[in-house]
Formats: sequence, structure tokens, C-alpha cells
Amino acid sequence: MAYSRNRAVSLQAATIGEVLRIAGFMPILAQLTAAQRQKLQRYLDAAVVDPVVRNESSALYQKGTKYYGELVVVDPEMKRRAQRVMGDFIPVSDLDDCVRLNFTQMLDVSAFTPTTDDPDEAEYLGVIRKTLEARGVWLRLAPKRVRDAQDPSRWVTDPRHFEVWLSLGARGDTIPTKSGRIDREALLGTRIFGAGYYVHVDRGPVQTALEREVRRLSSEIDDGMEQHVQLARIRRQAATGVVAVSDVLGGADFPSDEIWKGPSQLLLRAMDLKAAGKIYGCRALLVVAALSVRNAAQLLSRFVDNTTAGAERAVKVLKVARTAGKVAEVGLMVTGVGAVAVGLAKSGAVAVTEASVDAIAERELARYLARNPELASELSQVRLVPGPRGTILGGVKGGHSAGVGTGFTSW
Repeated sequence: MAYSRNRAVSLQAATIGEVLRIAGFMPILAQLTAAQRQKLQRYLDAAVVDPVVRNESSALYQKGTKYYGELVVVDPEMKRRAQRVMGDFIPVSDLDDCVRLNFTQMLDVSAFTPTTDDPDEAEYLGVIRKTLEARGVWLRLAPKRVRDAQDPSRWVTDPRHFEVWLSLGARGDTIPTKSGRIDREALLGTRIFGAGYYVHVDRGPVQTALEREVRRLSSEIDDGMEQHVQLARIRRQAATGVVAVSDVLGGADFPSDEIWKGPSQLLLRAMDLKAAGKIYGCRALLVVAALSVRNAAQLLSRFVDNTTAGAERAVKVLKVARTAGKVAEVGLMVTGVGAVAVGLAKSGAVAVTEASVDAIAERELARYLARNPELASELSQVRLVPGPRGTILGGVKGGHSAGVGTGFTSW
């Protein structure tokens, strides 16, 4: 240190140890290098010494200055004395109030551990780590602001008491921590990281895609139920005996409107899992719900085809089946599953069929249930329409390829 601390000590300047202890940041003191301690102590000393030195030197200079109209005469001896007093002045630069720390020594062990299985979260936490490495975590000091004892309406700085905080970069956002320990809460409490988490995770590609497909499937369920109600109304209003004869001649069997209950239950549960951050569970149930909606719509469509009521009434419900199938495909692709098959289909190498989508969905559901068996008991209570010929997602219960439950009841 290129100056004597005697003047600072006589003026009761704060020490870096005292400042960190009072602020609750004492653990950080141990990781400061000797050069960093000297730098911060120099800043603390300057806070009390420099104003005093400047006032003393100015007083001597003014005392040796005479004014004769426009003529100003300065006593050389007084000028030299003023300059000697300024010898105690401690120059500080713009960044002398902060030092860069080794943030890896301050991290909580779980700071970068994802709390959900959303791949966007893991990716964004990696971005946060890289940002910390690039910009650094800095310890910063600033004199506290207090009310002026002579004029309480005015705020002044107190050169003996200091605010202490950590920031991202030397002049960046505050990292909120009361002890210097950086945990997940402190990271996401940093303004830039918290805002980024909302954009890249809460509203990130995975969550946004799932939310969009949930809304789309919910709308298709409503459309399917509406079509079902319309067909039921037509049957009720038909002349006596016409419906029965039409069904018998066409081999039609009008399904119960309960076929939409199972998919609705799965969709609501998928939404719950999404809200809880269980992305893979949400995706699994969304896909099963979508394929079940497809199956229900196709069942209703087959009834229309088999009755003499006219196939034109099946247009809307066939659209439901197609859209639900597309929701299943998109759901599988949200976290990468099924992307290869769809990519090959676009290149013309293979065709994405209902059976291929069912097969991927069945396999992924089985994997998820193996890791989360508690969900299997919920699925065993849901009654769904079996898949069409050529598909394997006819059941998510024991006796079928997913391996849980007892199979579907015939509608």
C-alpha cells in the first residue's frame, strides 16, 4: 500500500473486516487475496481521509490568497503548505470500490440443479453459469446514505459505514444474498436471470409448445362432444323405428358420449403435471389423450359411415381425429422423441403412420411409467377407446403393450 494508514486510523476509518462482518459477508473475507484487501481498504480509508485533506488544503490555500481587485496574489509558502497537506490525499479510481470474486467458492451445491425435467431449464441454467464465468461475481462497497444531522430533510453519505453487496459484473445487477452464499434463489432473484428464466423456461419452447397443443386438443374435444350431441339430437328427433332400422341395416352402433370423458381426464391431469414442472409426464399424458381423442372421433365417424344418416355429418369429427393425431405427433417431438421418424418422413424415406406414432407413444409411455409407477394407478382408472386396427396404443393397462392395468372394456 503506497500510503500510510496513520491518518485513516486517526480519523476512525472503517476496516474491510469490520465492514464485511457487519454486513454478514464475513465468509468472503477469507477468499480475498492480499491485493484485494489492500485495494478495498484503500477505498475505505479514502472515504474519510480525502474530504478532510481537501478541506485542510483548501483552507491553507485560501488563507494565503489575497485579492486586489482583479489581481490575485498567492503566498508561495502557504501554497507549499497546502500542497504538503495534499500529500495525504488517497487517489482512488472508478473501480476501486469493488473486486472480482471466485464465484465457484460461493455456490450452493444445488444452485444449478434443475427443479423440473424441462430440458429448457437445464439449458438455461447452463447459460447462467457461462454468464457468471464471463462477467464474474463482484463484491461491491458504497458509503451508506443517512439523514444530515444539521438538516434532516437532506441525505448525505456516511464515510464510516458501508453498504455491501454482490453484483453480476462490476456495475451489473445485484445478486440478492445476505451472506455471500449464492443459491438458486439468489441466481433467479438477479433481475437479468429472473427475467431470462421466464422468457426461456416458463415461456420457453417446450412449455409453449405443450401449452399450445393442450389448448388445441381441448378445443378438439369440445368439437367432438358437440358433434356427438348433434348426432344424438338427430337420433332422438327421428321418426319412430327409423334409427333402429338404420343402425341394423348399416351395422352401426351409436357410442356413448362417455368416450370423451377419459381423454378429458387425461388432459386435465397433463395440465396439472405441466404446472408442476413434470414435462415428460405432461407430454406422455397429452399424447395418450390425443390418441384417445383420435380413437373416439374415428369411432363416432365409423358410426356415421355405417348408418344411413349420411356421411357428410362426419366431416367435423374426422377433422377432430386428424388434428388429435397431429397433436400426438407434436407432443412426441416437443422434447425430441419422434423427431427422427418425422424427419425421415419429410425426406421421403419413411411414412409417418398412425401405427408408427402409436408405437413411439406406447414405448415412451412405458418408459415414463417405469420411472413413475404412481401414475399407472391413475391411468388404470381411465376408460379409453381402443385404437384402430394396425395401431398398438389400444390400451395403457396390463395385458397391453404399456404393461399396466387390465385392458379396455368394449364400448
